[in-house]
Amino acid sequence: MARFTKDQMLDELRTIFLFEADHLAMGAGSAMAVAFIGFESDQYWEEAPSRVDLSRFPITFAFDAGYDFAFQPGYLNKYSSEMALDLYAFMEGTPRCGGQRDRQGETHVFMTQDGFCRTVVDAVHAREKLDDAYGDFTIRDLALLANMTEGAVRNALADRSDNGLRAVPGSKPVEVNHAEGVRWLSGRRGFVPTPNRPQEDRFLREHLVELSSAEALSRVVSRLLWPRDKAPLPADRVTAWIDGTFTFDRQDAEKLAEVLDLDVPLFVGKALEVSMRRDRTQQV
Repeated sequence: MARFTKDQMLDELRTIFLFEADHLAMGAGSAMAVAFIGFESDQYWEEAPSRVDLSRFPITFAFDAGYDFAFQPGYLNKYSSEMALDLYAFMEGTPRCGGQRDRQGETHVFMTQDGFCRTVVDAVHAREKLDDAYGDFTIRDLALLANMTEGAVRNALADRSDNGLRAVPGSKPVEVNHAEGVRWLSGRRGFVPTPNRPQEDRFLREHLVELSSAEALSRVVSRLLWPRDKAPLPADRVTAWIDGTFTFDRQDAEKLAEVLDLDVPLFVGKALEVSMRRDRTQQV
């Protein structure tokens, strides 16, 4: 089924901050709300989400990285496990109802299981279970990982064929052990496995295909090349690949692609392309 986009999640996050500003205005006064959100309003919940500058709020980075980790897992992800608790605590501390006057007492959609930010937090937890092989899967875990409805997962639990899903006997609420969950997920079209090596990372490959600058390519190299001395090149040439000033050399590019476990023809061709673009721009 169609997944909500990162932009939709970030717009919802802006909405959350508007309601939090209203919450602050009621509890601590308008000056505190302005210091938090950055502008004045009598009714923050009525303001357009686009007015909210997400760069004011560090948790934005965790949601951005969490979305990628949960739904687009790969070697370029900036997510770290320390973010999981921050995301969970943020959502648990978000006002569940309110706004000022007209919206008091109404539970916000973003606090339900259908909320985009809530879904990302839950999907991050499910992905960590998958990757770290700890704990049993809930129905919601499997639904988020397979990009299916919870109803579809329940139908799989009722299926007694080899394609069905087996629950932990007697578990209430129903849970599925890790090995069984992985077996079942591997056959689902909507499931995106976490890659075990760069060549398995489809999002990394798509990024390489689409990037168009030496700086963008250097960021990929910098992200993947660790430790730095694993590249069979002199240190000064490694540095040039990392800062985007490299002079294209086919043999160097091939060696680097092999060390980074990337598609060699793709990487070499892209390195030639972006270095030519950079050099032609500098000549103008």
